[in-house]
Amino acid sequence: KRVESAKFVIKKSEIAVIVLLTYLGYGLLNTDGNLVLILSTPIINSLHMTITQYSYVLAGGFTVSFILGLIFGPLADRIGRKSVLQVTLLGTAIFSVLQYFMKNFLQWFLIRLGAQGFTSAEYGTGAAILSEVVPKRIRGWLMGIMQSGWVFGYGLASAIALAAINIGRPYGSEWWRVAFLFAFLPAILVIFLRMKMPESKRYIHYKALKEAEKSGDKAKVEELLKIYNVDLEEAKKTSYRQLFDKKIRRVTWVMAFWWFMTTGVAIVGMAYTPAYFEIFRQMPIGPVTTVFAVASFSGILAYMASGALSDWIGGKWSSAVFVVLELLGLYLLVVEPYSTVTPAFWLYYLIFYFGLNGQFASEIRLTTEAFPTRIRGTGSNWSTAWYSVGQAVLLLVFAQILTKFIAIVHNPLIGFNNAWIWGAIVPEIVALVIFLITMPNIRPRLELEQIAV
Repeated sequence: KRVESAKFVIKKSEIAVIVLLTYLGYGLLNTDGNLVLILSTPIINSLHMTITQYSYVLAGGFTVSFILGLIFGPLADRIGRKSVLQVTLLGTAIFSVLQYFMKNFLQWFLIRLGAQGFTSAEYGTGAAILSEVVPKRIRGWLMGIMQSGWVFGYGLASAIALAAINIGRPYGSEWWRVAFLFAFLPAILVIFLRMKMPESKRYIHYKALKEAEKSGDKAKVEELLKIYNVDLEEAKKTSYRQLFDKKIRRVTWVMAFWWFMTTGVAIVGMAYTPAYFEIFRQMPIGPVTTVFAVASFSGILAYMASGALSDWIGGKWSSAVFVVLELLGLYLLVVEPYSTVTPAFWLYYLIFYFGLNGQFASEIRLTTEAFPTRIRGTGSNWSTAWYSVGQAVLLLVFAQILTKFIAIVHNPLIGFNNAWIWGAIVPEIVALVIFLITMPNIRPRLELEQIAV
């Protein structure tokens, strides 16, 4: 039985601060990322780029995000979750504002390496610290709140894009530049607020335990182990040796695969739907952007619903339910004929967006629970780093599939529709089957030490 210690009691006020700041931090990082998606059409036209070059810009940023995620993960276990969060937010803010000055494809490509590069580590580390402080009975729900920061970022990006259309009129066709100035400012506030964020008590406990063991204070070690259990023998190994220990390496690989596929298909959907609607379906940008802005707030409900569902049936099954909704909505958007914003378009996009968002609240909960405190930073960042790879690879693959189908059928719209089915929908159905077979379900409402030590 775990012994309570006043030194490691997590106060409700600390939980509230961490929930708020992980929510805002994740949202504001994604404001930059979502602006790139929402403003893709005017930026591509202004910089005289092709769709393939646009794919290279996104893929390059995601590749660097993968590399930095692998580096920052062990750092989060070594120097603390809070320090890594500060660095990632500041790095993204600096590179984001540089997009105001870019003049061509190469400059945008290089800037995105930095702007996108820090996001994976912020996501994995923020989720790790949150999972370590929230009560077990509502872990999914509160992590859903953090995850809904993505929708906050998407909604804010949509609002900034709409404002930039009017404010940026003096810039002519380059009005989109104004948006990146607006996106930079809120990040300053979060950097200040993050100074108030407390470090995870579980992480503080783990560091105290390691220090007691190093100094040979056996009595202190035994006392601390009664508070939170830790496998000290495993903790002597390097972070990645622990991650691939036979006890958890199956989960390590399955979560990497699942993040690769789910986020890869999601970013294909988010990256290509603006161009699909506005260029290939020839729908007006104003009404479509309005749909994006309004629908973004349905994602908040999706995260709450997904988090609550995961508290009931576990992260594995909850994630699967929302993936099915995402694929259903995308399929309906593809097969329905329309050239303007109709009620059916609203409904199908809401289903697609609701499922796309909801899956990740359960998925990040499952990820942080699957790894013990001693390597939760490494494990969470390892898994979320693979979402960067998935986005980079599947964006490039989808671009090639799209080009081939358009060339074969000699009809851009029909070619795009076929690319959606064979480049996004079918691969994720296959991935879902593999995930359900290979991933064990972690029962909800367990203490983290009851899952893995």
